[in-house]
Amino acid sequence: MKTRIQFLVASALLASPLLGLGQAPPPLGVAASFAMFTAVGAIDNNGPSIINGDIGTNAGAFNGFPPGVINGSIHVADTRSTQAATAVQTAYGYYSTNIPCVTPVAVYGGTPAVTMGPGSYCVGGATTLAGTLILDGGGDPNALFYLKVAGALTTAQNSQVLTQNGANPANVYWQIGGLTTLGQNSVMRGTMLVDGGIILITGATIIGRGLSRAGAITLTSATATVPGLVAPTVNATTWLGNGTMDWFNSSNWSNGVPTSAVNALVPTNTAPYPSLTGGSAAANGLTIGAGASLMQSGGSLDLQAGLNNSGTVSATAGQLNLSGTSGQLIGGSGSTQLWSVNISNPAGAIQTGPLGIHGALMLAGGNLNTNNQTLTLLSDATGTALVANTGGVVNGAATMQRYIAPAFNGGAGYRHYSAPVSNTTFADLATPGFVPVFNQAYNNSPTPAQTAPFPNVFDYSQARITAAAPSFEQGYFVPAANDPMALLAGYSVNISASQKVDLRGTLNNGPITRNALARGPQPQSGWHLLGNPYPSPLDFSETTGVTRTNMDDAIYVYQSTGQYTGQYRSYINGIGNPVISAMQGFFTRVSSGQTSGSFGLNNNARATELSFQPAFNRSAALRPLLQLTLQGSTQQADETAVYFESGATPAFDGRFDAYKLPGTAGLRLGSLAGNEELSVNGLAPLTATTNVVLNVAVPAAGTYTLSVAALLNFAPGTQVLLLDTQTGARVDLSQQPSYRFTTTSTALPGRFSLRFAAATPLASQPAALGDLVQLFPNPAHGRFTVLLPAEMGRTPVAAVVLNPLGQRVAAQTVAMNAAGATAQFDLTGLAPGIYSLRLASANGQVVKRIVVE
Repeated sequence: MKTRIQFLVASALLASPLLGLGQAPPPLGVAASFAMFTAVGAIDNNGPSIINGDIGTNAGAFNGFPPGVINGSIHVADTRSTQAATAVQTAYGYYSTNIPCVTPVAVYGGTPAVTMGPGSYCVGGATTLAGTLILDGGGDPNALFYLKVAGALTTAQNSQVLTQNGANPANVYWQIGGLTTLGQNSVMRGTMLVDGGIILITGATIIGRGLSRAGAITLTSATATVPGLVAPTVNATTWLGNGTMDWFNSSNWSNGVPTSAVNALVPTNTAPYPSLTGGSAAANGLTIGAGASLMQSGGSLDLQAGLNNSGTVSATAGQLNLSGTSGQLIGGSGSTQLWSVNISNPAGAIQTGPLGIHGALMLAGGNLNTNNQTLTLLSDATGTALVANTGGVVNGAATMQRYIAPAFNGGAGYRHYSAPVSNTTFADLATPGFVPVFNQAYNNSPTPAQTAPFPNVFDYSQARITAAAPSFEQGYFVPAANDPMALLAGYSVNISASQKVDLRGTLNNGPITRNALARGPQPQSGWHLLGNPYPSPLDFSETTGVTRTNMDDAIYVYQSTGQYTGQYRSYINGIGNPVISAMQGFFTRVSSGQTSGSFGLNNNARATELSFQPAFNRSAALRPLLQLTLQGSTQQADETAVYFESGATPAFDGRFDAYKLPGTAGLRLGSLAGNEELSVNGLAPLTATTNVVLNVAVPAAGTYTLSVAALLNFAPGTQVLLLDTQTGARVDLSQQPSYRFTTTSTALPGRFSLRFAAATPLASQPAALGDLVQLFPNPAHGRFTVLLPAEMGRTPVAAVVLNPLGQRVAAQTVAMNAAGATAQFDLTGLAPGIYSLRLASANGQVVKRIVVE
């Protein structure tokens, strides 16, 4: 966890200065019924402003209602406006004469929030109220607050004046000696007596009055509401702890179980302290004393006011709802760790202390202002917290953790990270047990594997893949410690599973796009390591949340199996797992034939619930599908999928297929499409016998199992066979869903294949014998493998390679069995060109072309 220094401002603001002369509030007279009034000046409104109270001017134009709405009376140059003008002048003068400044201050409000007790305060000139000002009544519903500004007053965007502990906007009075501007989405409380104009910018709210002795009033989609003159009575109930922890046991409370109209207090030394295990609890406000606690393992707690915790709040399940109508405070000086928090209050909430969330932070109808306090999205073996920005945002910095599941590799290994925050650097990857190594000598070394100390943090650029360095792994390079972690970018970090990275910054939200993603001319060009940019999982089956231009649809996630070994999992078109965890990197690729592309995400792709199950095969639920898994004696496994859908072809299709990315785990299962190895292979609808060659590799000699993970939607009578050319086995996977085999080799190209065929013909003609013979790779580099189908017969097949002049350059006799056979040809030393492979058997002759590069 990163630390930061907080400066505490020591001043008289936290005291409660008394008004030694016992001054009464300024007399408002008939002006008390006005939410907005000017003695001299025009009133102009733009947009759907709402005035709850009277509005008027004694000398000036009046415009904009409608579209504005007035829940009160309009008074323009009439008897009541004349009386109100006199009352405002009198009140302003009374304030100047009778309410002295007891406590001079430099500014009102701040971040973190500034708290003031009842009393009289003043600022000696024009000022800006930024952040939050909390007026604390100390439990006294009659507490009076006098705040004076000698010049103009501006409230910053999203700033707030809040009242708590009995403080009432009806007992808050401002005297402002100049233009008063309430910023966008700011909240003001109290009666403002102004010597100048009043401007309410879009979304500004005043719970009180705006009364000008001289100046125009301008409103834009704003709200003004006259407060009640008497503070509402809020009852209280105190936890007694009479032997049980049951929140809902009335004998545990002094005044019955709290409701939404009752404040709840859990004092010190009243153990056993309350525990919520289920049900729907409520309170107006909840206060936890020092040393006291609240535990939650289920149910919900709804608060209309705030949570003030000086003790311990901890949760393993359940939800806290903040559903009030004015800004709510959450936190305090104690330890506050909640499971899920739902803010449905349009006025939002503000932190007053550190806050940890383990489940979901649901901003359903309001914002959370971190107020320069610590907000941590927690992660451990039970899950990782997420943020759902369905109706609000987090204002301020937050920290997000990422736990590493140790199931496949509990030690060090490469993990692909991304940043869910902006304004952070690679140095932020450090943990108490992990020191990032940024040795950039790696980037230009002719022998990068020998770089010392060897770096453990890598970025990726496809531009590094050249004719001289053509492999996929050549794209990795080392960034600098102070380089920013970019949006929608992924990074590879060699770190132990025992370490928990946390990244701090502004949580990302809304549309994010990476443009100018290039594809160079090399066979392995065009790959880009991107990353989930949000503090929530991504669901790539939510296609409205993803925009691609000139990009393949597939995504690839790396799974570490050792410090330097691992394998990739892919997702495309409903095949595989579409969920990308928060802080998870993934690969994708610019499409073949394109030189650049773009990739974008928006909130529609984000998960908004802690547990969700994406529908299987959303885009084409009835397509025939086979998913196979390869596994040895350990938990490690690899998989491949073959499916049939209209629009797919035998070649690689960016909309239907996913490559088999290079892996180092040793266990490998893919299928072949021409010269490409695929993890997901989409083929045209099944109308004739179709063979698919599998590429299998294992880490060591031994016994392994090929198993069916899914066999769906094939027409009745269709045979799905697994063929083993070494043993002759022909396994009907619908009857025998697993096949156990033994090997003394680690590479098994062509030993296994799949055959999809109907018991009754699917086409008027069976597949030609030549179509069933498959060569790979083709073009070949030094060697190739040929797969001979069982249809060539049980007698040996004579295989001859001929050069362009018809001269024999290689030959062998291949023994056949019930599954067919495979043979490997070594063409090392042959000149590049086009050669022929002639296959002769008792059932016929086949000639195939092979390209040698």
